[in-house]
Amino acid sequence: MLSDTLPAQKMGLYMGVFNFFIVIPQLVAASVLGFLLRTLFGGAPLYALLLGGVSFVVAGLLVLRVPRPVSISQPS
Repeated sequence: MLSDTLPAQKMGLYMGVFNFFIVIPQLVAASVLGFLLRTLFGGAPLYALLLGGVSFVVAGLLVLRVPRPVSISQPS
């Protein structure tokens, strides 16, 4: 989905930046979620799962903002 909307000459740069958006949240979650679970959620893992679900829904809604490429139909 992402590669269809990027200019070909900058594909590597944008895919690298996209990779940061995958790796950095994983690192933050691995280092902070245990503390948040104990501190904010009283040790109840259900709330951490709920936080992940809400984040998933928000991410899904944000994906709707990605423009779809206009395909030019080729005559047969």
